[in-house]
Amino acid sequence: MAVEPGQPFPSFTATSHEGEVVSLSNYRGNDNLVVFFYPRATTRGCVRETTEFGARRGELDALKTKVVGVSVDDVTLQKEHAMQCAANFPLLCDEDKSLTTQLGILNERGMASRTTYLLDGSGVVRKVFNGVSVDGHVDEVLQAVKDLQA
Repeated sequence: MAVEPGQPFPSFTATSHEGEVVSLSNYRGNDNLVVFFYPRATTRGCVRETTEFGARRGELDALKTKVVGVSVDDVTLQKEHAMQCAANFPLLCDEDKSLTTQLGILNERGMASRTTYLLDGSGVVRKVFNGVSVDGHVDEVLQAVKDLQA
């Protein structure tokens, strides 16, 4: 089931790369939330995307926007990915593939399709980026956040 703009993002609970249990409710409030899904931790494209989100975190913070990354990898691999990317935000484990399945983004190889969701402070999806290309993606997300606030 694809989630479209205007619909609430599904509630979730997942373990972060730091071993903390994180829920969507942790992010409800005044800030927007970017939830980006990547296929496989520690792979070249996923490292580039995660690193870029981390490098641009100051800009996202200035726009009152938090970010989390999600893949179907386990905590050990997510932790390695976080260290490799110097991730300064949570990387969540969807090991049971429940969230990726619920969103309809589990691909034929059993990994998340590269997809990003922009949520407002109440957890409603405002923009969906499907079939994401790593190059320039964070710029697109930043522009969508600016457009949301205009």
